Amino acid sequence: MAGTIDAQALATAEESVLAAARTLVEGRVLSLSQHGNISARVPGAGAFVLTGGGTLDRLERHDLALLDLDGRGLRGSLTPTAREIIQMHAAIYRARADVGAIIHTHSPHITAFAIAGKPISPVYEAMIRFDVTEPVPVAAYGPRGSERSVRNILDVVGPRTKAVLLANHGVLVFDRDIESAVRLVFVLEEAAEFTLKADLLGGAQEIPQDLMGEALHRRDAFAQAAQPEEAGL
Repeated sequence: MAGTIDAQALATAEESVLAAARTLVEGRVLSLSQHGNISARVPGAGAFVLTGGGTLDRLERHDLALLDLDGRGLRGSLTPTAREIIQMHAAIYRARADVGAIIHTHSPHITAFAIAGKPISPVYEAMIRFDVTEPVPVAAYGPRGSERSVRNILDVVGPRTKAVLLANHGVLVFDRDIESAVRLVFVLEEAAEFTLKADLLGGAQEIPQDLMGEALHRRDAFAQAAQPEEAGL
């Protein structure tokens, strides 16, 4: 059940979804159809905002709906096609309390891997810096929005998973906040494109596990170190 909905928290979640849609459209990481769906958890409310249908290039605030974590509508309306995918989002929020936002797209290069049923390996350093140090798994095919499809997604979602390829369909990306999820969509689309091109040159080279750890250590060390301008120097 949803708790008390703070008006400001709801407005912030709604604006974050609209901003995410704009960034994805302007960044040209969507399919030509511009289809996809985006959701954002409303902090402390046991609820999430979900795009209500249509294409992301035409998304407006009145297209957003509010649902509880069981998928029950609290405000707004959804098209029939949007109602199909409610549980795809709700199930992730229920399974992963750390997830603050979910994005589903048919990004062309990522979706090529999904259609081929091939995981995306972390051969592109940017993936590692987003804590994707294992191949992005493929959830077995299930008809869009079906119980089977949701079960198949949950079957491959671990405590640190940030993305799942949906076999024969697209990708589901989720992270602590919507800005991080948006950036990860871009990183995965780049990784998929670069991997396909590397295959033409003989194949991508794996990054050794020990060097992945070193890359993460350097990322964290530099993030914690104050920059001269931040330190007033």
